[in-house]
Amino acid sequence: MDSRRRYERIEIELPCRLYIPEGKKGEELKFQSFNTSANLGLGGVFVTSTFLLKPGIELWVEISLPDEALPIRGRIAHAIGLDDPKFPSGMGIEFLDVDSHGRETLLRYFTPARYQEFYSSMLKEFPHLERSFALQDASLILNLWEEWKVRREGGPMLTDSGAPEPPAKRRR
Repeated sequence: MDSRRRYERIEIELPCRLYIPEGKKGEELKFQSFNTSANLGLGGVFVTSTFLLKPGIELWVEISLPDEALPIRGRIAHAIGLDDPKFPSGMGIEFLDVDSHGRETLLRYFTPARYQEFYSSMLKEFPHLERSFALQDASLILNLWEEWKVRREGGPMLTDSGAPEPPAKRRR
């Protein structure tokens, strides 16, 4: 994991809809775009884009997961322009106020390679568990275990707000 990051990320391309509701009822839209994620963490998502919104703008990001679309309120944490030679153009979006359903969904869906390796190893030893214990269940338990260790030492929940600072821009 990159030491500047608060949360581990997985490289994954998922359809995402960004939108800003208009007014209190939110029935009209002030802004909407359709993007693709480049990576996902429990604290946010990076979406690729040729347009950039200013850091600090609050919006909703709806992530299209295999079983459902998951809308989460977020804030633009940083943007990477088209001229960056190292990173794709796009925006890092910090998740804000993840509700309990969204939190459980993220904890079940967020599956780093090491969780998949653990699950495969477990099934080799106990193949009968495959019928009753899915990879998503293992991800939920392992993510909660990791969070429990951090929280026991006074740290935050994995889905709490608090995006890391963006990578420092190199001067040319």
